[in-house]
Amino acid sequence: MNKPDDSANQFFVIEQIEMSSESEPEDLEDLDDLNDIKHEEDNLNDLDKIINDVKKDDYIPKAQTNERVTKGPGWKDRLEVVDDFIRNFLIKNQMNRSLEVFQQEWYELSQKGKLATDGMGQVTDVYIQNEKLKEELKYVRGELDKAKIVAENAKSTYDKLRKERDFHKMHHHRVQQEKRKLNHDIDKLKGLHLQYETKYEELSQKYSHAMKEKMLLKLERDRLVAKNEALQRSLQNVEEKINKEKEPGSPTDKLPLVDTKANTKKASTKTNTAFPPDDRPNPYAGTQIEPQNYRNAILNKTFKGHMMAISSMDMHPKKSIVATASDDFTWKIWTLPQGELIMSGEGHKDWVSGIHFHPKGSHLVTSSGDCTIKVWDFINASCTHTFKDHIQPVWGVKFNDTGEFIVSASMDHTCKVFDLASGKTRHTFRGHVDSVNHVSFQPFSNIFTSASADKTISLWDIRSGLCVQTFYGHLNSVNHATFSLKGDSIASCDADGIIKMWDVRMVKGRSQFDAGPYSANAVALDKSGSILLVGSDDQQIRLYNETTQKQEHTLKGHEDAVQDVAFDYNSKMIISCGSDATFRIYQ
Repeated sequence: MNKPDDSANQFFVIEQIEMSSESEPEDLEDLDDLNDIKHEEDNLNDLDKIINDVKKDDYIPKAQTNERVTKGPGWKDRLEVVDDFIRNFLIKNQMNRSLEVFQQEWYELSQKGKLATDGMGQVTDVYIQNEKLKEELKYVRGELDKAKIVAENAKSTYDKLRKERDFHKMHHHRVQQEKRKLNHDIDKLKGLHLQYETKYEELSQKYSHAMKEKMLLKLERDRLVAKNEALQRSLQNVEEKINKEKEPGSPTDKLPLVDTKANTKKASTKTNTAFPPDDRPNPYAGTQIEPQNYRNAILNKTFKGHMMAISSMDMHPKKSIVATASDDFTWKIWTLPQGELIMSGEGHKDWVSGIHFHPKGSHLVTSSGDCTIKVWDFINASCTHTFKDHIQPVWGVKFNDTGEFIVSASMDHTCKVFDLASGKTRHTFRGHVDSVNHVSFQPFSNIFTSASADKTISLWDIRSGLCVQTFYGHLNSVNHATFSLKGDSIASCDADGIIKMWDVRMVKGRSQFDAGPYSANAVALDKSGSILLVGSDDQQIRLYNETTQKQEHTLKGHEDAVQDVAFDYNSKMIISCGSDATFRIYQ
């Protein structure tokens, strides 16, 4: 709001006073005139108070215009006359006595008619503009003072922020120093960790060698005890024979001459072992075995068995012992469920892919990526046979039920049967058009099955060397196939995660389960033949019941693909191994 003009306000009041004075009779006495003048001066003082209140409350300067804006509907916009200008000047400078003298003299002359107000004129615009400029200057100086206060506040804020910046900068330098110190400590700890790892590996190797020597000593002791017992029996027989010869009347027979060289040569000549008969009975064929309940099985123990992935494993036929084969070129034997290392073997030049116990538990056969098959003797702690007939890596090996023959599966699309007595290959089975991934003997039979990457499963007779039957139905590479204990069923799994149960007599599929989309790497059957155990690439182990055609349980724990699964010899535990270099026990 703009400031109302002071002179206009005063002029308005004075004009009314003049009107009131003119209305009085001219013949008043001088005393009355003086009273009127005093009364009018009181009114002027009240007017000054009103003007000052208006200045404080309603005035906002307007620097961009020369117009005089008034407030309220009764105000007029007019220029200031000379007498009003003088009054305003005196009031503004607080010259009250001069104002009283001026007012008294002005009204005396005006009453007497000696004052010609019509020719006095008005105050020029220059003075009005000067007053306006002064007011604007005053207002601008006030704004300048406010701006100075704001600037001082901003400066104090800037100083505060600068101090905070310096503090944070110093704190940042301190944090950087601590970080460098921590990095130095971490590097130092890493060096110590490497030293401890080296020492740990050395101690682990020493422990492995000590356990191996302990097992070898134990085996050597057992061998010597058995040899001693045999010698004792032979000595007893010789003594009995000598005692009989010394008896009177006993004939004295002359011993024939023996050609030592001929006998040695004859003994060194190895002949092929005869294949076992086909009609040998299967003791489990007519038995009914109740399946175990594995629905509540959980992870019990985990053992870091090797430095690299464990590709295969096998259970001892008579004891709670497991053998593991690894990509670190070694195989190891462990006790269950303690997980104590019994023996380890080294000799392969590449990853060990398959492993299997002899039916009597005295030997072990392994297959490897170096295209060889090795037979290991526990008692003598040595490798008794090495077969090098395959031209590509060998994926798996199995003993037959008599332990006299070994069948192998290779990437060269063939299966071979080896005779342990002669150390020769008896048959080579050709028919698959892709890698043979797994082989398994039918219990107490001369028939074995082969699972191939050509999506088929074939049955072969080791006596004739011919293919007996082929099963079609898988849509991807068959990774694993195994017989039930009765020998009437085959369980197989493929790279799509499909598991199939086959009826050997009817030569057709009986049931199917889907564990996909991840590859199913291994399948195992319990003694009843109705519970399937499947290990997959998704780190899980699934249990299926063929009788109910449902999945019963899922076992977890592995951190990488599960490569092999098995039930222990009395079906109380589930054992698995995987690419995370561990084997695990579920109970």
